[in-house]
Amino acid sequence: MGFNINGKEPNIVGKLCKSLYLIQQQEGDTVTDPANMAYFNFDGKWFKLCFDGETIFWRENESPSEPINQDLACCLVLLNLSELQGVVGQRLERIEYSCDHESVSAKLTFNSGKFLRLTHNGFDDYTSISS
Repeated sequence: MGFNINGKEPNIVGKLCKSLYLIQQQEGDTVTDPANMAYFNFDGKWFKLCFDGETIFWRENESPSEPINQDLACCLVLLNLSELQGVVGQRLERIEYSCDHESVSAKLTFNSGKFLRLTHNGFDDYTSISS
């Protein structure tokens, strides 16, 4: 599996991360897509990072909003991680992309030494996040 980037990678390396939000998908009591969409605020501007198949999407000026759901069986939830230590309040040092036969990922490394890796499994269509 290869990858391609849709949109322009934002000019955020070297900038301060002020906020982080995730949109998660839940089915019943289970989180089935932990990082369906990630929203970062760097120096007062919002950036959205998400995946579909082999494509990594970057969008500028898209701020998070509370999802509207019609039932409890399957819904989207906004998760505010704006106090995540080692990420929020830190400068982004680099962004790296990788892929293997099952997934594509984006790794954001911060000056604290902490990183966030968002990995999209193309076959099962979900995105995980790890640090």
